[in-house]
This record gives sequence, C-alpha cells and structure tokens, in this order.
Amino acid sequence: MKKNILLVDGNALIFRAFYSSYGRATLTTKEGIPTNAAYSFINMLLNIVQKNDYYDIKVAFDKGKKTFRHDKLESYKAGRKKTPPELVSQFPIVREFLTEAKIDWYELDDYEADDIIGSIAHILNNDSEYYVEILTSDQDMYQLISNNVVVISPQTGTSDLVVYDKHRLYEKWGISPEQVIDYKGLRGDSSDNIKGVAGIGEKTAKELLQEYKTLDEIYKNIDSIKGAKQQKLIDGKEDAFLSREIATIYKDIKNLDFTFKKVEIDFSNLKSFFAKYEMSSLIKRFGVTNEQEPQKIVNFIKTNSWKNEYNAKKNFIYLETLNDNYHNPDIIGLGIVNDTGNYFYTFDSNEQRDIFNWQEKSIDDTLQKFLNEKSFYTYDIKKIIYVLETLGYQINYNNFKYDFMIATYVLNSNVKSNFESQINSIDSTIEIKTFEEVFGKGVKKTKSLEDNVIADYLISRASLIKNTFEAIINKLKDNNQFELYKKIELPFCFVLLDMEKEGVLIDKKELEIQTEYILGLLNDIEQKAQNLLKQNDIEPINFASPKQLKELLYQKLKLPDRAKGSTDKEALDNLVGEHEIIDYILAIRKYSKLYSTYLKGFEKFIYADNKVHTIYNQTLTNTGRLSSTDPNLQNISVRDDEQRNVRKIFICNDGYSYISFDYSQIELRVLADLADEKELISAYKNNLDIHEIAARNIFGVKNEDGVTSDQRRIAKVFNFGILYGLTKFGLSKDLKITQKEAEQYIITYNKTFPEIENYKKEILKVGEELGYVETAANRRRYIYELQSSNYMVREFGKRAAINAPIQGTAADILKIAMNNIYKELVSLKLETKIVAQIHDEVILLVKDSEITQIETVVEKIMKNAYVDLLAIVNKNREPKVPLEVNKAIGKTWYDLK
Repeated sequence: MKKNILLVDGNALIFRAFYSSYGRATLTTKEGIPTNAAYSFINMLLNIVQKNDYYDIKVAFDKGKKTFRHDKLESYKAGRKKTPPELVSQFPIVREFLTEAKIDWYELDDYEADDIIGSIAHILNNDSEYYVEILTSDQDMYQLISNNVVVISPQTGTSDLVVYDKHRLYEKWGISPEQVIDYKGLRGDSSDNIKGVAGIGEKTAKELLQEYKTLDEIYKNIDSIKGAKQQKLIDGKEDAFLSREIATIYKDIKNLDFTFKKVEIDFSNLKSFFAKYEMSSLIKRFGVTNEQEPQKIVNFIKTNSWKNEYNAKKNFIYLETLNDNYHNPDIIGLGIVNDTGNYFYTFDSNEQRDIFNWQEKSIDDTLQKFLNEKSFYTYDIKKIIYVLETLGYQINYNNFKYDFMIATYVLNSNVKSNFESQINSIDSTIEIKTFEEVFGKGVKKTKSLEDNVIADYLISRASLIKNTFEAIINKLKDNNQFELYKKIELPFCFVLLDMEKEGVLIDKKELEIQTEYILGLLNDIEQKAQNLLKQNDIEPINFASPKQLKELLYQKLKLPDRAKGSTDKEALDNLVGEHEIIDYILAIRKYSKLYSTYLKGFEKFIYADNKVHTIYNQTLTNTGRLSSTDPNLQNISVRDDEQRNVRKIFICNDGYSYISFDYSQIELRVLADLADEKELISAYKNNLDIHEIAARNIFGVKNEDGVTSDQRRIAKVFNFGILYGLTKFGLSKDLKITQKEAEQYIITYNKTFPEIENYKKEILKVGEELGYVETAANRRRYIYELQSSNYMVREFGKRAAINAPIQGTAADILKIAMNNIYKELVSLKLETKIVAQIHDEVILLVKDSEITQIETVVEKIMKNAYVDLLAIVNKNREPKVPLEVNKAIGKTWYDLK
C-alpha cells in the first residue's frame, strides 16, 4: 500500500482559520493572548489527521515579505491588507504546537510556502511508494496535481474539504494541472497583484487554452485569433509571460531536509501546550490525560443518614439538582470531601415534600448538627442553603466560609458561570464532565444512574473546590480583589438568598385581567396586520417567523434593505414610516413578549404561597450588575403604559407597603468622581441641574430662563450617552441631525466637561496596556477587543472600557448599600424585607408601623455607600460627589413609579 503524505500550506490555513466563522470569535487566554486562529488551525488539522492514516505530515510557512518573485515583479502582492497584529502573534503559537506534536515544519528566506510544498511534491511525484495530499486554500497549488498528488481544499470555514484531482480541476476550470500557470498568465491573480492580460477573463482564458493548449502556442498562433481578443493578447504579451513566471511554483529547493518518517502524534505530550494556551476543549476532544485531573472516585460512602464519625472541622461540598430552578428542586445529591473521607449523601428520605410547609418535614438530625457546627466551602452558597432550607434544615449562614463560584467570578467575570468553565479558568488542564454529559439534557435528563457515576460527579467537584481554594484566595489577594470578594460579593449572596426566600406576592385576579386584555389586544393587532396584507394581495404570514417576515419586507413589499435582511428591532425601527405594516409588526412583538414573558409566562412561577420567587444571578454579567430569571423581574418597562400596568400584579398584604429607594443619576455621579470633572462635581455638590448646565454650554444660552425643554432633552442624551461611547453617528441618529452638527455638539460638550474626555483617553490607555479596566472596588473587566484589528470589534471594546468602571462601580455601591440595609434590618429585628433590586432601585416590603424608621435608616445607608466602598478597598479618600436617593411608597409596584 502507498504511504499517504499530508503537506500543509501553513499560511493559507491559518489565514483561513482566522477569517472563518469561528476564527472571528473572540478567543483569548486569561492574559489576553489571542488564540482564535491557532485554535481553529489546530482543531482542523487534528480532525483531518484523526480521520486519515497519514504516514508523514509536513507544514510549510512563508518566512519573509520579500521573495525571488519580488525581484522580477516589484508590485507582487502589493495592495494586500496588512496582517492583523492579533493574527501575527498566533503564527508562533502554531509553530510551537507543531514542534510539540513532532510535526516537521519549514520556512525559508526568499521562498514561499508554495515553493517548499512544490519541492516536496516534486520529489514524491514519480515515487510509487507515496501518495500526496496538499491541504491548502490557495488555488496556485492546482498546478501540482498529478496522478500521485491531489489538493484538498476547505470550503466552508475550515471544515468541509473538497478533493481536487485532475478530473475535478477540469470540472472547475476546464483545464489540466499543466495549464494552470498558463491560465494564471492569461487572467492574472488579483489576490497576488498579478496582472495577466488586460481584458482576458476566466471564460476567454479557458477557451484559448482548450484550443491552443499552452501560452506559447497561443502566441505562435496569434494571427489566427481575430478581433479585439487578438489586440488584447498582443498588448498584454509581456504581462502574460511575466505573470506565468510569477505564478509558477518553484520545485527544486535543495537545502532543506525532506526525509520522511512515520509521524505519531503523542497527544499526551501536547497536554502542557493545550494548558498553556487554555485550549481545554482540545484536551477533552483528543483524549489528553492529565496527572492533575482528579482520579475516578472509587472510595466513597453512600448514605442518607449522616454519622458523627464522618465529621470534620473543614468540609468541601457540592450539591446538585436536576432542575435549573432550585426553588423547586429535584435533588440529585450532595458530595462531601473532608479529612475523614468522601461521601455521597442522597437525601432519599427527604424528597417529595411540600416546599412551603417546612413544619412537616423530617430531617436527618445528625446532618443538622453537622451543618450547625462545622465549616463549609462550596460552589453557589445561595443555591445550597436554599435547597437545604427547603428540605427543612436550619442553617447557620456563618458556617459557609467560601464560594468558588463567586470567587472565580471576581477574578474574571468574562468566564461563563458554570463549574467546568470556571475550573478551567483556574487550571485549563483539568478535564471534568459537564452536567449534560452525565445527566443528559432536555427531556432526556435523568438521575437514574449508577451510584459511582453520580458520586464521581459530585465528589470530584467537591475535591476540586478543595484543591484550588488556596490558589484562588492567593490570586484574589495578588489582584487586590480579596476585599471585593470577602466584604462585598460574599455577604451579598446572603442578601439575595433572603430576597429569593421572601418572594413577591402576586394578585392573581389582576394578572388574569391583564392577560386577557393583552391577548385580546394582540389578536386584534394581528388581524389588522393580516387585513393590511390582504389589501396588498399578500397571503397571511406568521409574524413570529423571521424567514417569512424577511420575505415579506424585502421581497414582496420591496422595502429598503438597510441591514442585510435583518428583521431585528433596530432594523424595523429604521423602517418606520416606510410602510404601515412596520408599526403593526413592532406592536405585535411588544405585546407578544409582554404576554408570553410577563403575563401568561408568570403563571408557572407562582408557588403555593401566591408568590413568585425569582433567582437572582450574581455571576452572569461582566459589569457586576445583577440579572434575574424564573421569572425575570428586571425588564418590565415603566415608560410604556401597558408594560407599566404589569407592575400592578405585585401586591402586598394588609399592614404592609412597598418602598422604592432609587439612586439619582448614580452613574453620572460616579463618572464625575472617577474623572475628577470639576464642573460636574460642583453641580452635584450644589444640587444644580446638570442637564441644564450642559444645554447652556452646548447651545450657548446666556440668559437665566433661556434653556428650552427640547435643548434640555438633547443635553440629557449627551450626559447619559457619554457613558456608553457617544459618537457623531449615534448622536445624529438619536437626534435626527446631521453628523456635522452632531460633531460640533460633541466638541462643545467636551469643552464644557474637559476632564471627561481626559478620563476616556486615560481609561483606554490603561485598557490597552493591561487588557482590563477596573471599578473603584477593583472589579476587573477584561477587554481583549481593544487589541482587535476589526474596527467594529475595537469600537465595542472602547465603549465597554469606558463604561465598565462607571457601571461596575455603581453596581458595587448598590451591593454595599443592600448588604448594609440587610445587616441593619437583622440587627434592629425589623419585619421589613428587601424583596427586589431593579437596576439602581431597591424595593422593600415594609411593615406600616416601621415606615418612618425605614425611610430614615435606608436613605442614610444608601447615601453613605460610596464612602463605605472606598473604605472597604482601602482607597483612603472620600467621594468627590454626594449620592442622592429618591423614594416612593405604595401598595403595589405600580405605585412606585
């Protein structure tokens, strides 16, 4: 049998990897080293190697910009875009991988990768012992095809491969491999800036070569070629022969070692490389073993009855539920690792109980005592305590000392908030099965598995919490983030736990009324929309189908397609006024979401106590802000009447009221402080209207009462837009003015508040140098997009870099305020509870007799929260601006706004 040799065009493949759909994704190490192209290249190459039995693999790279071809054609490859710096930095990573994989790679001064591959292919071309496959996306390589050599070319991204032999090449171009250089001589190659013959295109070149076979024969028979074609060939003769020469691959390099050996990739040898560049998925995919990986748990005790002999002072635990919504848990079990052994606790006797009737629950008294007296280090304290209390256990919160989930979130909020992603962010060599790999997903989820499978899952996670604990704490301290973790984020999870347990009471009758009303309104609008289509002789469509909607808007109605077929909200907003149907579609979307998410969608989340108990996600956003799910309580608009009406369903019992405390312009105040903007600081200290101040300066208003409401509105757009990267394009769009006018407004605004512009420049400089920016509490936001060569990605990075310290500091202030409110409520033994947090607003359920006391206590705490923050993180300074708090009181959430 022939020995298969794979020759890889390293340059062509890494470029394709970089610009492929996966390659464009942001993929970096924790230190900000780009790895997207390298990852895609390696992944593709290893996939091909695993599917084929190659005797040897050799990879060729271009070494320098200048080759012998530039001596013959100075403009060769001129005009090509400069290689993006984040791609340049990945060539050494790919070369390092090949070295570690023991795959030969070559580069040579004065030659290109094509010439190296051509020379190797030439050596093997007439050797019956070998069969050669050339992996490339470069069509120049087609000239190397022979009975013994084929080209395999990626078609979609870097996945699908097409094999080009003589037959396939003829189907594509209608020529033989020997004619490829003549073909290039005639039609040129714009990618390499090879001219060819001006006016001779693909069709004519093909016809000429089919008739005359070679470039030389074409010119020998030039007199038989008639008309304009003949003149083009005569005029372009010199270019034709030069282009052919430049396109010809050199096949006689002699000063490289092209010996062949059986290549055997030692995947275990790649372990440290994959770990170094945090390619954990490749570790898993290609079966790389890891000495540090926790061994299969073989020694464990399964129990549903705890014993005192299992006790230890320090315990690392991991609890899992089959449901994502742990408020209604289907408990899989608890893994416990301590100095006495490994334990798989099943809770078998505690299942199938009414979760809101704790008095009837039977508990394991020995486990209860264990939970009361020992210390626990875990993942997601809030979830574990909620589940244990649901089962009837009384928990001493002080015994829960450490939360791996929160600690790793503080270290890098860009990391996806699940155990395996977070453990790999600490040590990318660790391989661990995901929840779905063990228990399945969707309707196939099950906990009916062998004990050792479940025990391994739970105990290995508990072991990893134990093994990484000290390293994570040390890393937090090294990053000056320990106080953020210990004094802000960790206590905050207990505040959220209390909020989730308390829940919010729902008026089911009001919910039913609103549900019926919105459904009727939605049906009416849809019917009117369908009638409008009928009037235009268009068949009814499903307005929820993007495909049908795209066809309706851009093909049937022929509306201007400004967003490449998009039907998202921004695209539809830009079509308002173009056709009456757009208003209907936007209304349908609005009311459909209202119905499905906040009305009908709420019903499944109402528990037996007539309350919804949302889950507050502490570790999902990369700015430090909260989000909530099951149900989402944070996106109910107060600016739209129908959506605001939804807030009427949140009610309280007699003798209680809701009080909302809302920070006034907290992000602008934080901006004034961080930027040390004197004008803004003075305005806030003197309780002046900053929107009016901005308006006066932007529009040059001198007299005291001269600012119009419209001018103030525009100034308000500026003041808040500056937080999110104000641009002349965005401003002109928002205000419906020209970009020139918008640019002039921005110049005037920057003169009004000069330190804001300086702050933005400084923060971008820091972000570019360090790869991250920080809040006042040392919360980091890693922003690798600042290094991107893609303009849109880089601009996003700039906006994120400017906004993250401001929004993140505001989030930190709010967390400190809520921590302190919670502590004060407990200390004063009040019945008042924090029940919700929505953006900059905290909602409390207050016993009517406590209202006056609460108003005073909470307002003071919230106003002092920035002072407390700076003290916690040892900044040794006072805030430069005061915080102001608005409050509202009512019997429903509707009354609060």
